[in-house]
Amino acid sequence: MEIHLIVKDKLEAQGIRWIVESHLAGVRLILWDTLEEFEKGLKKQKPDLVILDMDGWANESETFGRLMQQRSFRWLGISSERIFQTAYRALRFRADDVLFRPFSSSDFINHVQQLRNQMRNHERYFPKNTTDAVDTLDIGYDDLFLRERKHSSPIMMAAFLTPHSETLPQVYDTLQRYPFTGKNRLFALSNFILCVQEVGEDTVYQEEYHAFLVYWKKLMDEPIAIVMKEAYPHDSLKKAYQETRQLMRRVFFEGYDIILAENKHKSFKEMDPFLTPLEQRQWIEMLEKRDIKAIREWVEREFLTFQEPYPDPEIVRVRLTSVLAQIRRHMKSYGLQSAFLEAIYHKVFQQIVHMPVIYQIIQELLLFTTSLLEQNHQNLQKGPRTLPEKARELIESNYWDAQWNLAACADALRINKSTLSRRFAAESGQSFRDTLHEIRIGEAKRLLQETDLSLEEIARLTGYNHQTYFNSKFKQCEGCTPLVYRSGI
Repeated sequence: MEIHLIVKDKLEAQGIRWIVESHLAGVRLILWDTLEEFEKGLKKQKPDLVILDMDGWANESETFGRLMQQRSFRWLGISSERIFQTAYRALRFRADDVLFRPFSSSDFINHVQQLRNQMRNHERYFPKNTTDAVDTLDIGYDDLFLRERKHSSPIMMAAFLTPHSETLPQVYDTLQRYPFTGKNRLFALSNFILCVQEVGEDTVYQEEYHAFLVYWKKLMDEPIAIVMKEAYPHDSLKKAYQETRQLMRRVFFEGYDIILAENKHKSFKEMDPFLTPLEQRQWIEMLEKRDIKAIREWVEREFLTFQEPYPDPEIVRVRLTSVLAQIRRHMKSYGLQSAFLEAIYHKVFQQIVHMPVIYQIIQELLLFTTSLLEQNHQNLQKGPRTLPEKARELIESNYWDAQWNLAACADALRINKSTLSRRFAAESGQSFRDTLHEIRIGEAKRLLQETDLSLEEIARLTGYNHQTYFNSKFKQCEGCTPLVYRSGI
């Protein structure tokens, strides 16, 4: 085994040389003072392992980046800086590990010995100069995307997914080194790595993938999911690849650090992506009452109890945005549109669209909703400054109730009905009754534009018992009928 050492502190370099030569037999160690010298030496010598002082990267980052792009060696980093940048660079350039000073000689030897054993195992399964002939399948990207080609023997397609795409190079590198049995081929795709492996009757591929999962978790503290799909000789590679991608969608419901395997394709369960009128009414009431417990129970029941066959994850995401739209309506009604809340709202929307696992989305949605309603409660506790402002907030909270009126508002404010009517009109410039209809018709306009609900249902949701009366008031306020308004004429 040949080890190249690039450490600027000569005393430390000599100490590492002494540790290696005194503990490991059959090791040749070469010292280099700079990366430039090491790069020149690569033309004559090919190291099995490079030990690099990462603290000297700042002045030689260009040289190091060039070396890492065309490297044919494994490397171990050492550093005194326990910071994010160090870990990020190690991950980006696929270091086998990083040792932080001060480290003991026993820790150092254990790391080197572990890497040495891994290289020996790799050579055992894939001897030099014969690797390509032994482990590579004659399958290309065109077989997955374009041609309807059938393979002569059974194969296993395994997709390796992580929630962070920047980890995929590390997954690919680890898979390249891992001693899988039989011929295989790796494909690097935009959001996962695909391994196509030829399997026989005696192939214990499931045990191999379980072993890889354990190996990965020891190597990297990063979630990973392995999705396995077996294809028989009569199946086309393109069809097997498409079914593997379909199976990958289960990760949205089941999460990471698992292995998913299935031989039969299951269709997605049908699901209405939009809230029904009854569910919209229920959400309006839960938000108006600030019933956080009821909201949590509803969301968890609707989105965390899925069983196979699962619905299409994209349909679930649409349904989640329908829920978020109800929360958005509540924010507008109560003026909860500060820059801070707006930023969180848009963040939650992006999480619904892009976050890979549903329970993480639900956690963020509930956290946002709880925070929003608690802030709303605090604002209401402070109270508005004028009687019309207090009355208007009550109207916005109760407009949907056809039985709610001036008397109910006066009772809530503990004021005489006539006094409320007179003061509201004098101070706001509009009668209580006109304001109530204005808010109801405003909500009706929103429902006409944003939903496909029937006119009868919209009338009921906005506090009108009869559609005829609703049509009359709408035309009186807007100058056209609800149907004409919806058509956009």
